[in-house]
Amino acid sequence: MEKKHSQFMDLNRETAMRLWSKSFGKETKVKDFAGREIAKGAYNDRNSEYGWNVDHVLPQSRGGKTADHNLVCCHITTNDEKADKFPCFVANQLKFEIVKVENHYEIKKVTKTDNAKQEKNADVNFFDSASGIRFFKKLKGIQNKPRWVGSVLIRLQNVENTAVIDFIEKFFDEENISYSMSTDYRNSETRIVAINYNMPTKDDVSILLDECILLNTYFKNYFIPMEYISEYDICYQVNHYNDKQEMCLDIKTINFDKIEYDIENALFINELVYINTEAKEKEPDLDFDEYDYNEYDYTFTNLSKNLEKEVNGK
Repeated sequence: MEKKHSQFMDLNRETAMRLWSKSFGKETKVKDFAGREIAKGAYNDRNSEYGWNVDHVLPQSRGGKTADHNLVCCHITTNDEKADKFPCFVANQLKFEIVKVENHYEIKKVTKTDNAKQEKNADVNFFDSASGIRFFKKLKGIQNKPRWVGSVLIRLQNVENTAVIDFIEKFFDEENISYSMSTDYRNSETRIVAINYNMPTKDDVSILLDECILLNTYFKNYFIPMEYISEYDICYQVNHYNDKQEMCLDIKTINFDKIEYDIENALFINELVYINTEAKEKEPDLDFDEYDYNEYDYTFTNLSKNLEKEVNGK
């Protein structure tokens, strides 16, 4: 039995090395698609900061084949973050989408939606009355469509260095999420509200949840142990509106009025996040009849371990 196991592992390593050579030639250190450095000699080494393995582009759970055209060399952390998510996922704080190209699938980085909007609006010539009115009539046709809004409300106690705030801003920068902050609260409490006004799909809800889990991992395993903050909580909610007018009238109610409990050093979600993500499968017993938010205090395991090493090494 031991001999068979050894042969199986050798075969996996042989396949990985062949794929490395096919993808990167004679290079011994490169960056994976998410920008993380990997080293050829660190295959399947979770103790190395350059550890990597082979992942399926189209997950096997979605029918992906174990063939060269559907395999990619990537950092172990990137692999863990991608997991079986489809079609969208976040890795190294970047958004990616798995798209079909002819007869195979590829991983594409998702660009900011505001860039797409700028290109779209560049065609409007407001000095041309026909162009301006045509654009206005097009806008009229989409005002009554339902709106899904995602909000992340963060409370921080005793922020020791405002680099923490800049770090949070970077987290939500790729999401085109608005940002506000105030310190006019008890015990040097800093409050941040980040809102995404356009989240039409479940994938959008899931991606923002992943970002919240990622931020939760950093808070819990680095910023608190290093005393950059003393306490925190993250509340992620999704709200549904029948049209833009309803959204505009209600958006001012997205605040901390319903978050009056003590800070718990944890991540919380509301019911619409719960039913539109994998959270319902992971925590089937959460009850939202009594509370607007429930604790969903997940972290990324491998990142947690690496952050603990950073703390211990200081």
